[in-house]
Amino acid sequence: MDAVRKHAFARWEPEMHALFAAGRYGEAAALYDRHSDPSAEASLLRSRIYLGTDVSRGLALLNALRVASHSPLDVRRRALLGEAYALSGDYEAADAHLDDALASARALRDGELVAETGYRMARRYVMAGDHAGALAALAIAREGRSLDSRLNALHAESAVFMNDPTAKWGTRSLVELLRLIDPAGTEHVHHRAAATHTLAVRARELYLPDVVAEVERQLQGSPWPDDFAHNRFQALKALGWTRALQGDYFNAFRFLKECTRSAPTDAWRTMALCDRAYLATSIGEHRWARQELLEAEEISQRVAWEGCKDEESVALLLLAELYAPIDAAQASAYVARFHRAGEVKNARNLLKDERRRALVDFSSGVVDMALGNRKLAVSRLTASLRVYREVGFQWRAGRCALRLFDVTRKREHLSAAEELLRNYSPSWLGDELRARRAPQTGAVVLSPMRERVFKLLCEGRSNEEIAAIVGRSKATVANHAKAVLKCYGVSSRSALLAQAHKRGVV
Repeated sequence: MDAVRKHAFARWEPEMHALFAAGRYGEAAALYDRHSDPSAEASLLRSRIYLGTDVSRGLALLNALRVASHSPLDVRRRALLGEAYALSGDYEAADAHLDDALASARALRDGELVAETGYRMARRYVMAGDHAGALAALAIAREGRSLDSRLNALHAESAVFMNDPTAKWGTRSLVELLRLIDPAGTEHVHHRAAATHTLAVRARELYLPDVVAEVERQLQGSPWPDDFAHNRFQALKALGWTRALQGDYFNAFRFLKECTRSAPTDAWRTMALCDRAYLATSIGEHRWARQELLEAEEISQRVAWEGCKDEESVALLLLAELYAPIDAAQASAYVARFHRAGEVKNARNLLKDERRRALVDFSSGVVDMALGNRKLAVSRLTASLRVYREVGFQWRAGRCALRLFDVTRKREHLSAAEELLRNYSPSWLGDELRARRAPQTGAVVLSPMRERVFKLLCEGRSNEEIAAIVGRSKATVANHAKAVLKCYGVSSRSALLAQAHKRGVV
């Protein structure tokens, strides 16, 4: 009977290892679950898959697994147990297993095992917010020499410095990591997907124009397995916002359209549609925005928001912001529903408590403005501004400052917005800033791109000709042209030229 089992293992276990290495975790798990009496090594792989989907079952499998004490397999088992307990919030048990795993790895004089254990220790300390402990574990993770160890160490380094604004969220580590991975290959898919997702989010939140090309390169590489659909969705979503913040609305909507199409759940699809509605509103495409908003609202009715396990419920805050100028009562209802959905308790969650609070304060402040609750709006927007400034989220802080100016009309808030939005002049936020400055100066203030479009319109150029000159699509140029006409208070190009001559600007 043992010979029969060994023969069966020889046929399916290598296939499971190959599927796992290619990031096809669902298929690897299904293959494991179809067979009985698997090897200890196959069970370790299955437990690693559980840690991403069902931590309690992963813990049960690891605790039931029997291997020789202080063997390489036992080191890996204990290191995984440490990570599993950390994910469960039991850091005392996590430390006991990780310390034992590290001692055994050092006794075996296996540098790769030492480095792997250090990597999981670093993850444990990042989850607990212990920066000193994470730095010490990171030094251990760097002891490995293999490519896998280097990738683990770089990923750990990125996570360790995630909350340090001066380190730009460990961006250098992520770029270096991705450059070690072939985007057209099928190896190291986990690192590629996680790093691309994280780098895209950081490029959205911080001003990092140099890394956008690397994110696009990875997204355009070989297809990602279905197990990483969520990572790809988040990367596309973040990339769409990043392009919008650069004033490149054509590519912003292109990425957000792909993002909407590939959303893994209705909750995430609601958020993607809200993103498109928000940006369409920001550039004056109100009819288009309304269509996107109605679709988002329709899909949101099918979602059990209280059961969301990730940050999907933030879509309710976006719905609240979008409805604030349309129906303040409906907007308030969306904020209330967000609070009923409850806080997400996820040890892997990159959206830390203070940032989540800032997100909630901003949306609630916008709704308070619509309801006429001026004092409460100022309080919430000020709190949000403070947090975003502290973590280096300049465009979000600048957006808060603009809303505060709308409520208070205080010059100090407009000055703060000017400082914070210096890098985002081509975006809709730059347009909002110029619109608020214009009444004080009496001049029409356009973004650099719209200034170019304005001058070319005054030369009598067509949208097609302007698109070729400025390097944008005809659709983007048409949006800029409409915005220019609106800024000058006219409805035709001939009227624009007359108004420009009257003001002496051409």
